[in-house]
Amino acid sequence: MFTVITNKRFGRSACKTASAALLLLSMCIYGCVSTPLSVDIQSPYDDGAAKTGEAKIKADAVLQAIEERNRVTEKNPEWVKASYTDFMVKNLRNVDEKDYAAYARYLDKRAVYIIVHPAYYTFFTNNAHSDDAGSQDRTASSNAVDRLIGETSYTNKKKIMQLQEKMLRDFLEFASTERKLVVLILPGGYENYSGYKFKKGNNEFMRYINEISNESESVLYLYSEKPTRGALGEKDMRVLLKFLYEIRADSILIGGGYVGRCLEDFYKSVKLYIGEDKLYVVPELVSISPFDVTSDMASDILKDNGTIDSVRITQGIKLQSLGNQEIAPQIRNLSEPARMSSSGRTQ
Repeated sequence: MFTVITNKRFGRSACKTASAALLLLSMCIYGCVSTPLSVDIQSPYDDGAAKTGEAKIKADAVLQAIEERNRVTEKNPEWVKASYTDFMVKNLRNVDEKDYAAYARYLDKRAVYIIVHPAYYTFFTNNAHSDDAGSQDRTASSNAVDRLIGETSYTNKKKIMQLQEKMLRDFLEFASTERKLVVLILPGGYENYSGYKFKKGNNEFMRYINEISNESESVLYLYSEKPTRGALGEKDMRVLLKFLYEIRADSILIGGGYVGRCLEDFYKSVKLYIGEDKLYVVPELVSISPFDVTSDMASDILKDNGTIDSVRITQGIKLQSLGNQEIAPQIRNLSEPARMSSSGRTQ
């Protein structure tokens, strides 16, 4: 037990000492302080491991293009100002149906990625942000996800949340730069949702989506019917189904958050119309709600090198042991090689 000394002789310095001791104790109980994550973007396909040959040359070129855009374009005050006013990629509802088939050229080995509620932790769950975080109308030097990633984590649970946001951010930066077909399912009506942490001032969620989508013509978005559910409304579902039919995708690769929650809402609703043969969940692209992660679970998921163990996430999805998970979907890891479909096309 620590006693806080408050008499005039010791005063403020003693209080600071006691506070530091309490903080040290809490770190010992919940996990020691860790080195802050690097905010730098890494290739999402090999967990940051070194590549060789043509694959490395290609990855390095993509990374260089991302870094240049992040350093130059997205630091331009005029661009940042514009990033708060509207999305710089298209709403699928605004794409002419006769143009749907043309998007097939962006398929990744005949696959389309659908990301449900990206960065939901940062903008709608993380209690470290007050609900009026943007009320002073200040323009931050970096987006909210980058700021979260750069924070020091004192628990394994917080580290998991940061790593999940980083892995998806890195993937979306690469996928949009490489012009791979991605459909983002954004929380419907999020601006007025009580859980949105940046309701006042600048629209930080919009800025983030604009930064990671890189104004790419291969990235589209739709809104879920509700900010707390991943399912689409009837009209948007019809639009998505028509789009998927026209692009003739062999695989629909699903990521985002949360497993057992909004992601499952979306999966179940789509499955009703197209079945499960083409549906896959990508473990490296999913996130688990902080309410579903215990301290022990977080320790198991973290590898010794401080990264997320995608093998354990894969096993958890297969065993339906993550959160409120009720589905046991097919799995497609980012590292898996392409496979041949029954039609003879590459998957």
